[in-house]
Amino acid sequence: MPKICIVIPCYKHTDKIEGVISRLLPFGFPLIVVDDGNSKEEALELYKICENLRDVFLLHHDRNKGKGASVLTGLLFAKENRFTHAIQIDADGQHNIEDINKIVELINEDPEAVISGCPLYDENAPKSRVIGRKITNFFVKLETLSNDIIDAMIGFRAYPVEKTCLCAKNCNLKFGMTFDIEILVRLKWAGTPFKFFETKVAYPKDGHSNFRLSDQFKISYIHTVLCTLMILRLPITLIKKLFTSHD
Repeated sequence: MPKICIVIPCYKHTDKIEGVISRLLPFGFPLIVVDDGNSKEEALELYKICENLRDVFLLHHDRNKGKGASVLTGLLFAKENRFTHAIQIDADGQHNIEDINKIVELINEDPEAVISGCPLYDENAPKSRVIGRKITNFFVKLETLSNDIIDAMIGFRAYPVEKTCLCAKNCNLKFGMTFDIEILVRLKWAGTPFKFFETKVAYPKDGHSNFRLSDQFKISYIHTVLCTLMILRLPITLIKKLFTSHD
């Protein structure tokens, strides 16, 4: 049976995370909250939220290392504690937490797969983010030469812990906002299957995002790197496809 935990990277969302945690607790899965270098006041607030909660583990970064680094910190902790799967969810309350039941069902169907949401946006979703996501998803299809990854940017997904930690160890990953994209491409290259489910994503009017203009340049850079690596891998990929088709 899969042993599941939930990883919540948190940077500047201490005003939202208490509500997220309270909605997650009834599912009965241990929570791994990663304080990604918040201010002393925010770190103290996180501590107060988590200190008396059973099966809620609070990990700390001394400085802000980025979302990807926080997710990986949570995944490595999950591996050390023998969890087989880690559900990643954002701390800002955008994700439809009740869809965790869908994730668990899909994990049970295929424990080897990455399980990921395919976002359905509300009317408050910024047009720039929606368009940017479509561009990224186009490049991911190109980089993987497949349509298996329907959405590469949503932070609501479940990783097979052992396989993901090994992939991260073997690759020179970037650990900011590009992590969500790159780890999926790398896992696809490693032969990992994927399953997607539709899930609503809300953009609260009083919410704030950690996404910056500089992150868009970093995403462009990571696509350049991944496309270059795809071209270098192309002969091997074509040979594998040829032999697979003959089988």
